[in-house]
Amino acid sequence: MEKSRDVAILSIVLLGAIILPLAFRIDPTDLFRLAKIVTLRAEAILLVFVAGTALILGTRPPRVPWRDPAFALPAATLFIITVLTLMSTNRTLSAAAWWSAVASAIVFFATVAAARKFDTVLLAAPLIAAVPNVVLIILEESRVWMPFGEEKSIAHHLQCDALIGNPNEAGCYFAAAALACVAYAVTRSRTAGVISGLVVIAGLIASQTLTALVAFAAGVFCMVAVMSWRNALRTAVAAAAVALLLVLFVSPLRQRVTHVRTWIAQGEYNQLFTERFTSFVAAWSMFRSHPLNGVGPGAFSWHYYDAKIAAEEQFPSLRHAWNRGVNFGEVHNDYLQSLAEGGLPGGLCFVALLGFLGSLSFRRAETPRQRFVRALALPLAVLWGVLSLAQFPLESTVVRTLLLHLTAICAGWRE
Repeated sequence: MEKSRDVAILSIVLLGAIILPLAFRIDPTDLFRLAKIVTLRAEAILLVFVAGTALILGTRPPRVPWRDPAFALPAATLFIITVLTLMSTNRTLSAAAWWSAVASAIVFFATVAAARKFDTVLLAAPLIAAVPNVVLIILEESRVWMPFGEEKSIAHHLQCDALIGNPNEAGCYFAAAALACVAYAVTRSRTAGVISGLVVIAGLIASQTLTALVAFAAGVFCMVAVMSWRNALRTAVAAAAVALLLVLFVSPLRQRVTHVRTWIAQGEYNQLFTERFTSFVAAWSMFRSHPLNGVGPGAFSWHYYDAKIAAEEQFPSLRHAWNRGVNFGEVHNDYLQSLAEGGLPGGLCFVALLGFLGSLSFRRAETPRQRFVRALALPLAVLWGVLSLAQFPLESTVVRTLLLHLTAICAGWRE
């Protein structure tokens, strides 16, 4: 019975990893996000049902590893989110965020348990889902096929969503998947890793998401450093030389550098932060107003306009931003959003989870699985950290679940 339970949990985890990035519904107001949230919660419910049924039928429950950081840190984070939800300034919004956190935690724990007993199939599942998304975003960007139609009043690139949600989310998803492929190529199977990596990198380039490209490059560089500091130094010198040449001889990049200097000198911070400075200042003001408990999980958008007005009073140039009338649903910076919604405890939890993931690269690696963890863990933490500077992977269901899936594999394969 115990084996049947484990196989059932593995099957649900694999199906979730494949179905969630492909889930959508025919509704022009919300094609992707609600479908993916529902898929995640359905996966969590099925996992609880399987575990509960096995327990009722007399299967020995798994031992709870209270001292294992892979269990203790997520469990402590979930407890803190629960407390913050009860203290929230808008409990209705925070309750929805709490349910997403619970579902994510259940799927994470199940994936860690499955990873301890099963091998490559867990890594292959999200890559299977990435392939049709790669094909679709390339077809969309090349204007060959727009499966959901096209709105002429919106820039074409912004409508190239694949089945992910938007180009930025697609880029973040492909960056994480591509980094896993690179780690697999250098530690397990060069052929399979290189082929799958080239496919996913093609989607990453097609997404044209600068933050995702920079995060992927930072992750690869970190992977080189983990494997060899000498190679990392050579790579850094070569990359710096190439970057300098590009700035000197490529006109758009040279103009960008000039604009950055001008914006800093003139205090045009909104231009410098690609029209997101208002949300950054708003998030910081929420944290300063509620430093210990934040405004509550998922409640940033509820308080945004009040904080936006205060931000415009502090920085008058923000009154001329083209997106002044937009109500930001997310900060586009997960560090600031964690602080705004969760206060200091929320920010510390996020940093602690990234720190735990990165620390797995410094463990002894003797088996092929441990070598894979050593190659991926710290680079994945770096990629996640860079993505969080200008995107919101924690708030995007599809990106968060992939990052947690890869983190769970690292946690399960480290021993």
